[in-house]
Amino acid sequence: MYLKKKIILLIAFSTFISFLSCETPSNYQNETTTYNKSIKLDNKNKNNNSLSLQILSEDKDIAQKQFLNIVLMLPLSGKHYQIGRSLLNSAQLAIEKKDNKKIIFTIIDTGDEGQLLSRLYNVLKDDIDIIIGPVFSEKVNQVREITKNNSIPIIALSNNSEIQDEGLYVFGFKLEDEIKRILNYSIKRDLKKYAVLVPRNEFGIRVEREIKKFHDKNNLSSFNFTFYNPKSPSYYDVSKDVSNFEERKANLEKKIKQLEKENSEKAKEELKRLKKLDTYGQLNFEALIIFAQNFQEVSNFSSILPYYDVDPKKVQYIGSSLWAKNLSLKEPGLENGYFASLDIDNRRKFENMYFEIFNSKPHSLAALSYDIVGLISDLHQDKNNFTIKKLHNSNGFIGMNGWFKITSDGNVLRQPKIYKIKNQKFSLLN
Repeated sequence: MYLKKKIILLIAFSTFISFLSCETPSNYQNETTTYNKSIKLDNKNKNNNSLSLQILSEDKDIAQKQFLNIVLMLPLSGKHYQIGRSLLNSAQLAIEKKDNKKIIFTIIDTGDEGQLLSRLYNVLKDDIDIIIGPVFSEKVNQVREITKNNSIPIIALSNNSEIQDEGLYVFGFKLEDEIKRILNYSIKRDLKKYAVLVPRNEFGIRVEREIKKFHDKNNLSSFNFTFYNPKSPSYYDVSKDVSNFEERKANLEKKIKQLEKENSEKAKEELKRLKKLDTYGQLNFEALIIFAQNFQEVSNFSSILPYYDVDPKKVQYIGSSLWAKNLSLKEPGLENGYFASLDIDNRRKFENMYFEIFNSKPHSLAALSYDIVGLISDLHQDKNNFTIKKLHNSNGFIGMNGWFKITSDGNVLRQPKIYKIKNQKFSLLN
């Protein structure tokens, strides 16, 4: 792959560090301190995905006086290594785009359970300015417990608002913001009765809790929940439950027997119509909310539900930000469905920029690290005096994910948009 630019990084503690290919994630360097001076990207090797960081000579003691020390805590090994690699690439890309030579990255692999905490204790001995990451809530809580007496701010790449606190910022697109946005829009469209399809796990419980909070403030709405086992979902049985299929099928048989006893032309005409149906009676909801945890589940449900009379032409399908991917455009069952998401157009620009450098698509979370590292880089660039208070700008900021505003209590406000799937395109509704 040709490269228009090189990303600039300098490694402080060694003369050469190589990030091995995606097929061998366990071989990642677990803790690395890097300076922004030179990074060599080689995507033409036989693996087509190796990333090498090359050191140039530099006076470390002089450099550190003007450098901002950032700890990146990412899963670079284990089952989530691809997320960590993409987030790391994006952080490096942000530095390159800002042309900032004043940032030090200390990288800790949160996928290495055996050494995560010991490495964190080691870096706390240094002059650390800020921690970006981890991604998952349980890791954030581990880190917070250790750092809470050190007054080091943490910008977690999680979306779990339950962990946010003063000095602990939740930078992901939070579930409650997503649910509130999509339901406010739906209420304005005069949709009052909803079926909700969610997994029976912690994520599903959070969805249920946030929707019930919304329900308490909107008495005109009703929500009926159907839970499925995410480990081994029975898509057909769950779809039957959502549509109350068996009861409505029994109602059809009962109605047919009733009409057969009548001896009128009207009854005969009605019988002809009913015998073409699978069920009798209306669904007890106008809209179906599907909040799954992976897109394969969304695809399976949207393919099967119409067979049990949950027709997307008659029922409004509503989804999560998980639908904001091109795979959704190829699902007939999602046509005319809508969902809340951060800025899709900006995300595509970011994806193109990322692909141009790394010859691969970024993970959906990658723009988060790009936005926050880029912002911190900007705030530190001029006078070398970044402080966490500079993030608390009352007007907020604009990033690849759109507008966001960071508050001192750890909250990150965002303005999600509503998109509709129409004619294999995402159409902005609001």
